[in-house]
Amino acid sequence: MPENLLEVNNLKTYFFTRSGVVKAVDDVSFTMRPGEALGVVGESGSGKSVTALSIIRLVASPPGKIVGGEILFNGENILEKNNDEMTELRGSKISMVFQDPMTSLNPVFTIGYQIAETVKRHRKGISNDQAWQRAVEMLDLVRIPDARRRAKSYPHEFSGGMRQRVMIAIALACNPQLLIADEPTTALDVTIQAQILELMKGLAKEFGTALMLITHDLGVVAGTCEHVIVMYAGHIVESAPVRQIFQTPAHPYTIGLLQSIPRLDEKRGTRLTPIPGQPPDLSREIIGCPYAPRCPRVQPRCRQERPELKPVGRGEQLAACFYPS
Repeated sequence: MPENLLEVNNLKTYFFTRSGVVKAVDDVSFTMRPGEALGVVGESGSGKSVTALSIIRLVASPPGKIVGGEILFNGENILEKNNDEMTELRGSKISMVFQDPMTSLNPVFTIGYQIAETVKRHRKGISNDQAWQRAVEMLDLVRIPDARRRAKSYPHEFSGGMRQRVMIAIALACNPQLLIADEPTTALDVTIQAQILELMKGLAKEFGTALMLITHDLGVVAGTCEHVIVMYAGHIVESAPVRQIFQTPAHPYTIGLLQSIPRLDEKRGTRLTPIPGQPPDLSREIIGCPYAPRCPRVQPRCRQERPELKPVGRGEQLAACFYPS
């Protein structure tokens, strides 16, 4: 069995639009081990969600297309599988929790039916009663009170936090090896966010599932993930264990993200420092470092050459910067 559960090598996913070719993901590489919790962080438009959708081959085509690279899952290239093979893979081996649970759940079917449907699709020979029982068990696992009764409820009868718990139940119903969570707490208040993150972390550990958590907030991954990759303009600009990212960030963009979130160890009244400017237009050719126009430490070389992701001399930490901290 391969050492890595997932290997993404030189992935390129482009969108071919009337205004030009948008290089949403451009030469992205990373690995995940079985049971690992990986955080993928960056601003909106940095390529996080497109990377996740590429892994499960759900990029809308047209206009999107995976134009290069390979995605190895258990040593097999996902990009070489046909539609039937991908249908079997999704839900059984790789599952995804999407950003908005209300648009992911079917409003005309009960919650229990939708979980049971997933179980029946991937577990051959299971009866309707057994699938329904599994649905009730999953609702109980995600801590929905009175699970047997609530399984007969419809999505509109649940709050936002409860619907997200239902999405997690559907995603984990068949004990997948990899769970991708795309901004699973964006629309929830802070208290519910903490509950959902703790729930996902606990269930992933209980099932032995690797977790890929996509978010724009480094604070969200602090207590959830073991390793973090930071994306900007379709590229990985830094990769490191989570503790190292917070203690010794190397890339100016990572430092900017950290300075823009409140910290408990800072004095009361400390002002947050926003990152100036806007992300680049990915439909236009970018010469040099994509972060150069917003970087406080920019040098002439940064505007002429694109830095590669290289070790910065701190264990596993990598950074795509000519002048890392």
